[in-house]
Amino acid sequence: MPELGIVVIAAGKGTRMRSALPKELHQLCGRPMIGHVLAMADALAAAYTVVVLSDEKLGPVREAFGPRYAYAVQHEQLGTGHAVLQARPAVPFTSGEVLVLYGDTPLLRPATAQAVVALRRARGALVGIMSMHVPPPSGYGRIVRNTQGEVTAIVEERNATPEQFAITECNSGVMCFDAAWLWQALDRIPRNPVKGEYYLTDLAEMAVAERGPGAAVAFAADDPTEALGINDRAQLAEAAAVLRGRIAQGFMEAGVTLIDPAASYIDADVTIGRDTIIWPGTLLLGHTQVGTNCQIGPHATLIDATVGDGARVRHMLIDHVNVPSMADVRPHTDITTNDL
Repeated sequence: MPELGIVVIAAGKGTRMRSALPKELHQLCGRPMIGHVLAMADALAAAYTVVVLSDEKLGPVREAFGPRYAYAVQHEQLGTGHAVLQARPAVPFTSGEVLVLYGDTPLLRPATAQAVVALRRARGALVGIMSMHVPPPSGYGRIVRNTQGEVTAIVEERNATPEQFAITECNSGVMCFDAAWLWQALDRIPRNPVKGEYYLTDLAEMAVAERGPGAAVAFAADDPTEALGINDRAQLAEAAAVLRGRIAQGFMEAGVTLIDPAASYIDADVTIGRDTIIWPGTLLLGHTQVGTNCQIGPHATLIDATVGDGARVRHMLIDHVNVPSMADVRPHTDITTNDL
Protein backbone atom coordinates (compact mmCIF):
# COMPACT_ATOMS: atom_id res chain seq x y z
CA MET A 1 0.00 0.00 0.00
CA PRO A 2 1.51 3.39 -0.98
CA GLU A 3 2.34 5.83 1.79
CA LEU A 4 0.00 8.78 2.04
CA GLY A 5 1.25 12.34 2.30
CA ILE A 6 -0.98 15.35 2.87
CA VAL A 7 -0.62 18.94 1.67
CA VAL A 8 -2.87 21.53 3.30
CA ILE A 9 -3.30 24.76 1.35
CA ALA A 10 -3.83 27.72 3.68
CA ALA A 11 -2.13 30.69 2.03
CA GLY A 12 -5.19 32.74 1.02
CA LYS A 13 -5.43 36.29 2.30
CA GLY A 14 -8.77 35.79 4.09
CA THR A 15 -9.64 39.47 3.82
CA ARG A 16 -13.39 38.83 4.01
CA MET A 17 -13.02 37.84 7.67
CA ARG A 18 -12.16 41.48 8.44
CA SER A 19 -9.71 40.35 11.11
CA ALA A 20 -6.09 40.73 12.15
CA LEU A 21 -6.17 37.03 13.09
CA PRO A 22 -5.37 34.62 10.23
CA LYS A 23 -8.59 33.13 8.91
CA GLU A 24 -7.51 29.56 9.68
CA LEU A 25 -6.99 30.38 13.37
CA HIS A 26 -10.55 31.52 14.00
CA GLN A 27 -12.21 29.21 16.49
CA LEU A 28 -14.72 26.57 15.45
CA CYS A 29 -16.22 24.46 18.24
CA GLY A 30 -13.21 24.87 20.46
CA ARG A 31 -10.44 24.42 17.88
CA PRO A 32 -8.83 26.73 15.34
CA MET A 33 -10.47 26.13 11.98
CA ILE A 34 -7.35 24.53 10.52
CA GLY A 35 -7.07 22.37 13.62
CA HIS A 36 -10.03 20.33 12.40
CA VAL A 37 -8.25 19.75 9.08
CA LEU A 38 -5.01 18.74 10.78
CA ALA A 39 -6.89 16.43 13.15
CA MET A 40 -8.34 14.72 10.10
CA ALA A 41 -4.87 14.36 8.60
CA ASP A 42 -3.78 12.73 11.86
CA ALA A 43 -6.79 10.39 11.71
CA LEU A 44 -5.65 9.25 8.25
CA ALA A 45 -2.21 8.39 9.68
CA ALA A 46 -0.43 10.43 7.02
CA ALA A 47 3.29 9.81 6.65
CA TYR A 48 3.77 13.59 6.49
CA THR A 49 1.64 16.71 6.47
CA VAL A 50 2.88 19.94 4.87
CA VAL A 51 0.94 23.16 5.52
CA VAL A 52 1.34 25.83 2.82
CA LEU A 53 1.00 29.35 4.23
CA SER A 54 1.53 32.95 3.23
CA ASP A 55 4.39 34.90 4.77
CA GLU A 56 2.19 36.61 7.34
CA LYS A 57 0.45 33.39 8.43
CA LEU A 58 3.56 31.27 8.89
CA GLY A 59 4.50 32.56 12.34
CA PRO A 60 1.06 32.44 14.00
CA VAL A 61 0.13 29.02 12.59
CA ARG A 62 3.49 27.45 13.40
CA GLU A 63 3.29 28.89 16.92
CA ALA A 64 -0.19 27.37 17.35
CA PHE A 65 0.69 23.88 16.11
CA GLY A 66 4.43 23.54 16.59
CA PRO A 67 6.89 21.21 14.86
CA ARG A 68 4.49 18.30 14.50
CA TYR A 69 3.82 19.40 10.91
CA ALA A 70 6.05 20.70 8.12
CA TYR A 71 5.50 24.19 6.73
CA ALA A 72 6.03 25.83 3.35
CA VAL A 73 5.52 29.41 2.23
CA GLN A 74 3.72 30.64 -0.88
CA HIS A 75 5.19 34.13 -1.24
CA GLU A 76 2.95 35.02 -4.19
CA GLN A 77 -0.68 33.97 -4.50
CA LEU A 78 -0.52 32.27 -7.90
CA GLY A 79 -3.20 29.64 -7.57
CA THR A 80 -3.72 26.19 -6.09
CA GLY A 81 -1.26 24.43 -8.40
CA HIS A 82 1.44 26.92 -7.46
CA ALA A 83 0.58 26.47 -3.77
CA VAL A 84 1.08 22.69 -3.88
CA LEU A 85 4.33 23.19 -5.80
CA GLN A 86 5.70 25.20 -2.84
CA ALA A 87 5.29 22.10 -0.65
CA ARG A 88 7.59 19.98 -2.81
CA PRO A 89 10.89 20.94 -1.07
CA ALA A 90 9.36 20.03 2.31
CA VAL A 91 8.20 16.58 1.20
CA PRO A 92 10.47 13.81 2.58
CA PHE A 93 9.86 11.48 -0.37
CA THR A 94 8.18 11.77 -3.77
CA SER A 95 6.66 8.31 -4.06
CA GLY A 96 3.30 7.10 -2.77
CA GLU A 97 0.33 9.39 -3.01
CA VAL A 98 -0.60 12.94 -2.02
CA LEU A 99 -3.94 14.15 -0.69
CA VAL A 100 -4.57 17.89 -1.05
CA LEU A 101 -6.80 19.54 1.55
CA TYR A 102 -7.70 23.13 2.40
CA GLY A 103 -7.19 24.91 5.70
CA ASP A 104 -10.54 26.66 5.45
CA THR A 105 -12.59 23.50 4.78
CA PRO A 106 -12.94 22.02 8.28
CA LEU A 107 -16.07 19.87 7.83
CA LEU A 108 -14.53 17.11 5.71
CA ARG A 109 -14.84 13.74 7.45
CA PRO A 110 -11.90 11.30 7.55
CA ALA A 111 -14.05 8.53 6.08
CA THR A 112 -14.87 10.63 3.02
CA ALA A 113 -11.26 11.62 2.42
CA GLN A 114 -10.26 7.98 2.82
CA ALA A 115 -12.88 6.95 0.25
CA VAL A 116 -11.29 9.31 -2.31
CA VAL A 117 -7.87 7.84 -1.58
CA ALA A 118 -9.20 4.28 -1.79
CA LEU A 119 -10.95 4.87 -5.12
CA ARG A 120 -7.79 6.28 -6.72
CA ARG A 121 -5.80 3.31 -5.46
CA ALA A 122 -8.35 0.74 -6.58
CA ARG A 123 -8.57 2.18 -10.10
CA GLY A 124 -4.87 2.88 -10.46
CA ALA A 125 -5.75 6.45 -11.45
CA LEU A 126 -3.35 9.37 -11.48
CA VAL A 127 -5.96 11.72 -10.01
CA GLY A 128 -8.76 11.14 -7.51
CA ILE A 129 -11.36 13.85 -6.97
CA MET A 130 -13.94 14.37 -4.25
CA SER A 131 -17.05 15.56 -6.03
CA MET A 132 -20.55 16.42 -4.81
CA HIS A 133 -23.96 17.04 -6.30
CA VAL A 134 -25.17 20.57 -5.67
CA PRO A 135 -28.48 21.53 -7.29
CA PRO A 136 -28.27 24.26 -8.42
CA PRO A 137 -24.49 24.63 -8.32
CA SER A 138 -23.01 28.10 -8.02
CA GLY A 139 -19.33 28.99 -8.12
CA TYR A 140 -18.06 25.41 -8.32
CA GLY A 141 -16.06 23.77 -11.07
CA ARG A 142 -18.01 21.06 -12.92
CA ILE A 143 -16.97 17.42 -13.25
CA VAL A 144 -17.11 16.61 -16.96
CA ARG A 145 -17.62 12.96 -17.90
CA ASN A 146 -17.75 11.20 -21.27
CA THR A 147 -20.64 9.03 -22.48
CA GLN A 148 -19.13 6.07 -20.58
CA GLY A 149 -19.25 8.04 -17.33
CA GLU A 150 -15.49 8.48 -17.11
CA VAL A 151 -14.06 11.77 -15.84
CA THR A 152 -12.42 13.79 -18.58
CA ALA A 153 -11.91 17.22 -16.99
CA ILE A 154 -12.81 19.74 -14.32
CA VAL A 155 -14.16 22.91 -15.91
CA GLU A 156 -14.33 26.11 -13.90
CA GLU A 157 -17.78 27.68 -13.89
CA ARG A 158 -16.67 30.84 -15.66
CA ASN A 159 -15.25 28.73 -18.51
CA ALA A 160 -18.17 26.31 -18.80
CA THR A 161 -20.29 25.94 -21.91
CA PRO A 162 -24.08 26.07 -21.39
CA GLU A 163 -24.17 22.26 -21.33
CA GLN A 164 -21.35 22.07 -18.79
CA PHE A 165 -22.90 24.84 -16.71
CA ALA A 166 -25.98 22.65 -16.24
CA ILE A 167 -23.92 19.79 -14.71
CA THR A 168 -24.74 19.32 -11.02
CA GLU A 169 -21.68 17.21 -10.13
CA CYS A 170 -19.13 19.69 -8.82
CA ASN A 171 -15.54 19.74 -7.68
CA SER A 172 -15.02 20.07 -3.92
CA GLY A 173 -11.34 20.96 -4.26
CA VAL A 174 -10.15 17.84 -2.39
CA MET A 175 -7.91 15.80 -4.68
CA CYS A 176 -5.61 12.79 -4.36
CA PHE A 177 -2.69 12.11 -6.71
CA ASP A 178 -0.14 9.52 -7.62
CA ALA A 179 2.78 11.32 -5.99
CA ALA A 180 5.48 10.57 -8.54
CA TRP A 181 3.28 11.86 -11.33
CA LEU A 182 2.05 14.91 -9.35
CA TRP A 183 5.46 16.31 -8.47
CA GLN A 184 6.61 16.39 -12.08
CA ALA A 185 3.24 17.38 -13.56
CA LEU A 186 2.98 20.53 -11.42
CA ASP A 187 5.76 22.10 -13.50
CA ARG A 188 3.64 21.61 -16.64
CA ILE A 189 0.39 23.25 -15.52
CA PRO A 190 -0.33 26.09 -17.96
CA ARG A 191 -0.75 29.57 -16.55
CA ASN A 192 -4.34 30.73 -16.78
CA PRO A 193 -4.44 33.54 -19.37
CA VAL A 194 -7.18 35.45 -17.52
CA LYS A 195 -6.02 35.39 -13.90
CA GLY A 196 -2.38 34.46 -14.41
CA GLU A 197 -2.63 31.58 -11.93
CA TYR A 198 -1.88 27.86 -11.99
CA TYR A 199 -4.88 25.68 -11.20
CA LEU A 200 -4.58 22.27 -9.60
CA THR A 201 -7.82 21.26 -11.32
CA ASP A 202 -6.04 21.34 -14.70
CA LEU A 203 -4.28 18.15 -13.67
CA ALA A 204 -7.45 16.08 -14.23
CA GLU A 205 -7.54 16.90 -17.94
CA MET A 206 -3.76 16.57 -18.20
CA ALA A 207 -3.90 13.08 -16.67
CA VAL A 208 -6.59 11.95 -19.13
CA ALA A 209 -4.64 13.42 -22.05
CA GLU A 210 -1.53 11.46 -21.00
CA ARG A 211 -3.02 8.14 -19.87
CA GLY A 212 -6.49 8.08 -21.40
CA PRO A 213 -9.93 7.55 -19.81
CA GLY A 214 -9.71 6.27 -16.27
CA ALA A 215 -6.67 8.35 -15.39
CA ALA A 216 -8.97 10.58 -13.32
CA VAL A 217 -11.76 9.31 -11.08
CA ALA A 218 -14.28 11.06 -8.84
CA PHE A 219 -15.95 9.97 -5.61
CA ALA A 220 -19.26 11.75 -4.96
CA ALA A 221 -19.67 12.65 -1.28
CA ASP A 222 -23.15 12.19 0.15
CA ASP A 223 -23.01 15.38 2.22
CA PRO A 224 -22.10 18.58 0.34
CA THR A 225 -21.50 20.43 3.63
CA GLU A 226 -18.21 18.52 3.87
CA ALA A 227 -16.85 20.82 1.16
CA LEU A 228 -18.06 24.03 2.81
CA GLY A 229 -15.26 26.58 2.64
CA ILE A 230 -15.14 29.43 5.13
CA ASN A 231 -14.41 32.89 3.80
CA ASP A 232 -16.33 35.16 6.17
CA ARG A 233 -17.92 35.15 9.61
CA ALA A 234 -21.34 34.20 8.31
CA GLN A 235 -19.88 31.03 6.78
CA LEU A 236 -17.97 30.42 10.02
CA ALA A 237 -21.28 30.47 11.90
CA GLU A 238 -22.84 28.18 9.30
CA ALA A 239 -20.00 25.68 9.66
CA ALA A 240 -20.22 25.85 13.46
CA ALA A 241 -23.90 24.98 13.33
CA VAL A 242 -23.19 21.95 11.13
CA LEU A 243 -20.37 20.77 13.37
CA ARG A 244 -22.38 21.25 16.56
CA GLY A 245 -25.11 19.13 15.02
CA ARG A 246 -22.61 16.35 14.27
CA ILE A 247 -21.17 16.51 17.78
CA ALA A 248 -24.63 16.34 19.34
CA GLN A 249 -25.62 13.43 17.12
CA GLY A 250 -22.47 11.55 18.05
CA PHE A 251 -23.08 11.92 21.77
CA MET A 252 -26.71 10.88 21.50
CA GLU A 253 -25.71 7.77 19.55
CA ALA A 254 -23.19 7.01 22.32
CA GLY A 255 -25.82 7.10 25.09
CA VAL A 256 -25.96 10.74 26.19
CA THR A 257 -29.32 12.51 26.46
CA LEU A 258 -29.53 16.03 25.07
CA ILE A 259 -32.92 17.44 26.06
CA ASP A 260 -32.72 20.06 23.30
CA PRO A 261 -29.65 19.54 21.07
CA ALA A 262 -30.07 22.93 19.40
CA ALA A 263 -29.91 24.67 22.79
CA SER A 264 -26.63 23.08 23.93
CA TYR A 265 -23.13 24.02 22.75
CA ILE A 266 -20.51 21.28 22.99
CA ASP A 267 -16.94 21.70 21.75
CA ALA A 268 -15.14 19.11 19.64
CA ASP A 269 -12.72 18.00 22.39
CA VAL A 270 -15.34 17.48 25.13
CA THR A 271 -16.00 13.98 26.50
CA ILE A 272 -19.27 12.89 28.13
CA GLY A 273 -20.06 9.56 29.77
CA ARG A 274 -23.09 7.40 29.11
CA ASP A 275 -26.47 8.10 30.73
CA THR A 276 -25.57 11.73 31.37
CA ILE A 277 -28.34 14.25 30.71
CA ILE A 278 -27.53 17.65 29.19
CA TRP A 279 -30.23 20.25 29.83
CA PRO A 280 -30.88 23.30 27.60
CA GLY A 281 -28.67 26.34 27.86
CA THR A 282 -25.56 24.27 28.65
CA LEU A 283 -22.13 25.11 27.25
CA LEU A 284 -19.41 22.46 27.51
CA LEU A 285 -16.24 24.08 26.26
CA GLY A 286 -12.57 23.36 25.73
CA HIS A 287 -11.41 19.99 27.06
CA THR A 288 -14.22 19.52 29.57
CA GLN A 289 -14.72 15.94 30.75
CA VAL A 290 -18.08 14.83 32.13
CA GLY A 291 -18.53 11.43 33.73
CA THR A 292 -21.42 8.96 33.58
CA ASN A 293 -24.90 9.44 35.06
CA CYS A 294 -24.46 13.20 35.46
CA GLN A 295 -27.00 15.95 35.01
CA ILE A 296 -25.57 19.16 33.57
CA GLY A 297 -27.69 22.28 33.34
CA PRO A 298 -29.93 23.96 32.67
CA HIS A 299 -27.84 27.05 32.01
CA ALA A 300 -24.45 25.67 33.07
CA THR A 301 -21.16 26.69 31.47
CA LEU A 302 -18.17 24.40 31.97
CA ILE A 303 -14.76 25.42 30.62
CA ASP A 304 -11.92 22.87 30.77
CA ALA A 305 -13.68 21.33 33.77
CA THR A 306 -13.73 17.75 35.02
CA VAL A 307 -17.01 16.41 36.40
CA GLY A 308 -17.08 13.08 38.24
CA ASP A 309 -19.68 10.35 37.81
CA GLY A 310 -23.14 11.06 39.14
CA ALA A 311 -22.61 14.79 39.69
CA ARG A 312 -25.34 17.41 39.27
CA VAL A 313 -24.40 20.89 37.99
CA ARG A 314 -26.93 23.62 37.24
CA HIS A 315 -27.02 27.38 36.69
CA MET A 316 -23.24 27.64 37.06
CA LEU A 317 -20.05 28.91 35.47
CA ILE A 318 -17.27 26.41 36.22
CA ASP A 319 -13.87 27.29 34.79
CA HIS A 320 -10.88 24.91 35.17
CA VAL A 321 -12.43 23.18 38.20
CA ASN A 322 -12.74 19.51 39.17
CA VAL A 323 -16.21 18.51 40.37
CA PRO A 324 -16.05 15.23 42.32
CA SER A 325 -18.38 12.30 41.80
CA MET A 326 -21.90 12.61 43.25
CA ALA A 327 -21.48 16.34 43.94
CA ASP A 328 -24.58 18.54 43.69
CA VAL A 329 -23.43 22.00 42.60
CA ARG A 330 -26.31 24.41 43.13
CA PRO A 331 -26.77 28.01 42.02
CA HIS A 332 -24.77 30.67 43.85
CA THR A 333 -22.09 28.19 45.00
CA ASP A 334 -18.75 29.99 45.42
CA ILE A 335 -16.15 28.01 43.43
CA THR A 336 -12.70 29.43 44.12
CA THR A 337 -10.40 26.40 44.26
CA ASN A 338 -9.38 23.73 41.81
CA ASP A 339 -11.48 21.09 43.58
CA LEU A 340 -14.83 21.24 45.31
